[in-house]
Amino acid sequence: MAICKQLRTGSGLGTYVLNLLQDEYPEVYRFVTAVYPSGEDDVITSPYNSVLAMRQLTENADCVLPVENQALVDIVNKITQSLPPDKFGKRTFGASSGLTGSRVKADSVLTTSEGGVTKEKDEKPFDTMNNIVANMLLNLTSSARFEGSMNVDLNEITMNLVPFPRLHYLVSSQTPLYALADMKIPARRLDQMFTDAFHHENQLMSVDPKHSLYLACALMVRGNVQVSDIRRNIERLRPNLKFIHWNDEGWKTGLCSVAPVGHPYSLLTLANNTAVKHSFNDLKGRYVKLYKRKAHTHHYTSEEGMEVSDFDQSLESLNSLIYEYEALDQQSLQPPPCVPRLNVVS
Repeated sequence: MAICKQLRTGSGLGTYVLNLLQDEYPEVYRFVTAVYPSGEDDVITSPYNSVLAMRQLTENADCVLPVENQALVDIVNKITQSLPPDKFGKRTFGASSGLTGSRVKADSVLTTSEGGVTKEKDEKPFDTMNNIVANMLLNLTSSARFEGSMNVDLNEITMNLVPFPRLHYLVSSQTPLYALADMKIPARRLDQMFTDAFHHENQLMSVDPKHSLYLACALMVRGNVQVSDIRRNIERLRPNLKFIHWNDEGWKTGLCSVAPVGHPYSLLTLANNTAVKHSFNDLKGRYVKLYKRKAHTHHYTSEEGMEVSDFDQSLESLNSLIYEYEALDQQSLQPPPCVPRLNVVS
């Protein structure tokens, strides 16, 4: 079961529904796509909403796919800047963009203004960013909808990528990047697609897993790709990726034979990586900045069922989560010595 929610206004309802699902359907795996606000968010209480919600996500979700607003804006701007401007200074996805085979509805326009997206005619301002997340979910669930030689169920993702119950926050990355569902982009070489998937510019979180510790990693491939291609690229990328010593073969691969519309193949990576602690530390800093003055807490405690202790417990839960990731980083710095095998004398 997949849930999409924002960790700002409305996060209370989302976590309430998550708690109900935990109580009523404990045997069903609960995947949550949580959208995190940026540091420059216009909602002053967004750090409260995020940390209060994260406590419930840590306790009641089986897997969380964090998505940061700033990462989405950066991706949209990257796509926009790759297109030539028209005579009005707009960068438009369409026949005039110069991309072979490009095809997008006429009112889908990205402008060069700051933020990457503005409202044009009937287009909603966040359609492009929402479509990036939608494409991620389509790739995630493709094995449940189409045939493939190595299809992966959602429960297998939790089983293979979550070694500890609380450490279920996965960094997602996808390639090719496209902002609109009906957009076509010239295909990259297969090996380049795997390289791009591990580049921070293709991630839906503003972190860099390549400089942190991998606990496990899944490669969800779609299209005309052979198992040998996946294996070859894993061996090619392995020297540049640091896995924890007790799970250095922590790869999960999936292969769906049906490619996304307009592309010969695509790749979604899901990484359980200690890099998420950096985003969590930033969120904690913004939370503490407000809470040490008890600013705006009355907006929450005036509601029935909400107490000041909820703020303390949520902060403690976040601190504990960060500590668990840091402890794993420390393990990698001091791995246990290799024990030689016993020689059996016949």
